[in-house]
Amino acid sequence: MRKDAVGGLERKGVQTIRDLVWYLPRAYHDFSEIRPIDQLMPNQEQTAEGVLTNVRHIRAFAGKPRTEAELVDRTGRVRLVWFGRERTELSNGLRVRVAGKVEIFRGMRQFIRPQLERVGQEAVHTGRISPIYKLTEGLTEGWMRRWLHTAVLGEKESGAWRVRPALDAMTDPLPETVRLRYGLSQIIEALREVHFPSDEDALAAARRRLAFDELLTLQLGMLLRRRRWTVAASAPALSAEDRRIAAWIAETGLAPTAAQERVLAEIRSDIAKTAPMSRLLMGDVGSGKTLVAAIAMRIAVDSGYQAVLMAPTELLAEQHVKTLERYFGAGGPRTLLLSGSLRAKEAREARERIAGGLVDVVVGTHAVLESDVAFARLGLAVVDEQHRFGVRQRSLLREKGRDPHVLLTTATPIPRTLAQTIYRDLDASYIDQMPPGRQAVRTEVRTSDALDRVWPWLLQRLGEGEQAFIVCPRIEDSEEEEVASAERTFEDLSSGALRDVPLALLHGRLPADRREDVMRRFAAGEIKALVATTVVEVGIDVPNATVMLVLGAERFGLAQLHQLRGRVGRGEKKSFCIVISDKEGSARLEALAREHDGFKLAQEDLRIRGAGEFLGARQSGLDELRMVDLADVDPTLLRETSAAAEAILDADPELMDREHGDIAASVERMWRRYALA
Repeated sequence: MRKDAVGGLERKGVQTIRDLVWYLPRAYHDFSEIRPIDQLMPNQEQTAEGVLTNVRHIRAFAGKPRTEAELVDRTGRVRLVWFGRERTELSNGLRVRVAGKVEIFRGMRQFIRPQLERVGQEAVHTGRISPIYKLTEGLTEGWMRRWLHTAVLGEKESGAWRVRPALDAMTDPLPETVRLRYGLSQIIEALREVHFPSDEDALAAARRRLAFDELLTLQLGMLLRRRRWTVAASAPALSAEDRRIAAWIAETGLAPTAAQERVLAEIRSDIAKTAPMSRLLMGDVGSGKTLVAAIAMRIAVDSGYQAVLMAPTELLAEQHVKTLERYFGAGGPRTLLLSGSLRAKEAREARERIAGGLVDVVVGTHAVLESDVAFARLGLAVVDEQHRFGVRQRSLLREKGRDPHVLLTTATPIPRTLAQTIYRDLDASYIDQMPPGRQAVRTEVRTSDALDRVWPWLLQRLGEGEQAFIVCPRIEDSEEEEVASAERTFEDLSSGALRDVPLALLHGRLPADRREDVMRRFAAGEIKALVATTVVEVGIDVPNATVMLVLGAERFGLAQLHQLRGRVGRGEKKSFCIVISDKEGSARLEALAREHDGFKLAQEDLRIRGAGEFLGARQSGLDELRMVDLADVDPTLLRETSAAAEAILDADPELMDREHGDIAASVERMWRRYALA
């Protein structure tokens, strides 16, 4: 094997024969139909068989070679062309099969770069459903197929095995009872058929078996993790009387929706038990998740414990402190902000107050995870925008107390089937109702040419007393790429289209006191337009802001754009979201303009980007999934694997039995990657 091919395999993580066997196809060519030449159809995958004639090796003026030939059978002839190479092994009179798509050139059928095999050889590339593998530098499709064919099906010479199939030594990881109960093929048969299918039905059965194993492994890992958290754990029982909770809610001046009341009841039921809560709270932008989390934290404090709320950015943490202080009122829980920008003395004093129990609710960034941050009695940990944190970070937060309850919140809703699959270790709550008075924001997609008309329109609205966000994808200009930056946009608008308007600049590199001053003045209406980065994506509530203008919108994810749009439409005035992009036909931007429901947008985003990108790089264990499309999980398969996982762990809680050894190893491999995220 060539060195570049070995290097290519290593880059794909293939170091052993087992790795090679589990390097599954990404797609297939259906070359199974062998047609007479006169019945070959343009732009269809098909195979033809015949004799080579007029084989010619041509070197063009530029020095690039090509091989031309004709394939002849009793019905006609078809031209064959291979650009960029000389097929010196080909000669007139050779009987071969060729496979590919047929094109019409000057009225004659032709195959461009077809797969070719001699008649009499075992079909690997032609005359069958042929696998397509992900390639990298040093690897070719032909080599991958030949290597996998030898590994999976073996190689015979004169009827005897020259190379036995690597699958012969493989044991089936599924217990026979599970395999038979769900009508699954054996693992050896599934791997053989998924690489080199006999037909479409065999391929479907193989894919179902391998998908079953993947989902089962994922769900077992999640369930094991949850059981290990809860079996030996002893969380504090947190509760408060109904009348006290009603009084706390009344102090906020808000009227909870039925959905908020429902999820609060679910959370209260959880935290009243000594088994630690692990709950994911999902709700659209502006649906009222913070109020629910605030009441849960107040219950913890009323029960004699502390609470912590971890946010992904300092600006969001700062906004949460303000919101909580408003909700709690003068006589409520004592709050404290802990962030990386605190001076050494301030940080030390904050840690001392937390450890001494002089603070009830701590709001912070990753700083709360530092080893020198210790809580006196942590009862509840809340992780806001949980998708921005990895499994390990959530585990570190859990270790800050003795089995505290954990509530994860997100305004990026996860489609229910996906949540049931990848968050099996969590219970899920949905706030699927918006508070009264929230209006739909008119959303329009425009190119940068439209800005000459947008600025006068915006100036008019600002002149009528409204406010606006102008969001850019970068803080400063870049030499590598031309994209709108907040600093340059602020400079241009200050001396140009909005020169007579009170403007301000906001981004994450500004000192905390300056950010605080900008946000205070914007909330007070002193600043009319705020030029910012995505630091305003969450946690900003200025009802008078009616315009969200996003520059370079193609650089933002659909969930981000929906979050940004959620910063307006919070008051009584009609609000607008205008996204500027010169990239035509963006499915994400079209979806944003078409749909306002965050749950429906999440499903659309999942469909467009796929599960791996939708969930983010931190969920790296999902790279292990080869067969399951998390964007479109088969509900029946999900139910079957869920039941199988429960049954296996009921019988063998730690997967210690010999019959579960292979399953345990699979869970360990997947979970090792997932937990390192």
